[in-house]
Amino acid sequence: MTTTTYGHLTWEDVRDADKDRVVILNVSATEDHGPHMPLDTDTVLGMAVAEGVARAAPDEVFVMPPVPYGFNEHHKDFPGVIWIQPETLIAFVTDITKSLAHHGFRRILLLNSHGSNHPCLDLAARKTVIETGIICVSASYWNLMSARINEVRKSDIGGIAHAGEFEAAMYMHLHPDRVHIEKSTTQNLHNPDSKFFNLDLAGGGGGAMLMRWWSEVSPDGTMGDPTVADAETGKKFLDAAIEETTALIREIRALPILPRHDHH
Repeated sequence: MTTTTYGHLTWEDVRDADKDRVVILNVSATEDHGPHMPLDTDTVLGMAVAEGVARAAPDEVFVMPPVPYGFNEHHKDFPGVIWIQPETLIAFVTDITKSLAHHGFRRILLLNSHGSNHPCLDLAARKTVIETGIICVSASYWNLMSARINEVRKSDIGGIAHAGEFEAAMYMHLHPDRVHIEKSTTQNLHNPDSKFFNLDLAGGGGGAMLMRWWSEVSPDGTMGDPTVADAETGKKFLDAAIEETTALIREIRALPILPRHDHH
């Protein structure tokens, strides 16, 4: 079997497939990314990571069609946002994973590419494990590579949050014609004096979470510094994301499926 694209399989291919391949489901969002980037940013970047993993490990994964909508109602003051309630998103994703489990797949990665999806996908993964007994892991891809982000970034801490250097650079690498970096401005809101609130995806701190209405804190939908983004750095970010996610896939492949012991 040569294809890694789930949607290109026939039902017979699914029946005969290696059920220990890791099925990757990217869950993203359709929302504002400043005046300089498209609404589909999270989906484009998440699928670039998933498809890069498929190229790196073609016998180890299947890549599902993405879920391009997420939990982002706090962005709705910006035109174009499509928001899904968290309970709906959890139920929808869990229906997908339960379908895969029904067909015999034993290992799933919920690959998140929109920050506020993280708690929803964590819960969907946990529900999947409880209801099916398979292995289901959730991960936001930037959390797999924070040290490597900091090795190549140009922006200060606070420059990588939403539509900042990280996302803009990767999108510029993938589709430079869709990014209008000349329209971007710096919106670095990171407070270095804060012990608990971290506004940088690779900042390495912050034990508390407050998600305000996006229009309260960002005048243009940006949080970070996209002005320093370039395609060369974007390639480095994306390569690192693919490498670290591939390493995660291989760990998931190696995990044993353990028996339960009900001690009642």
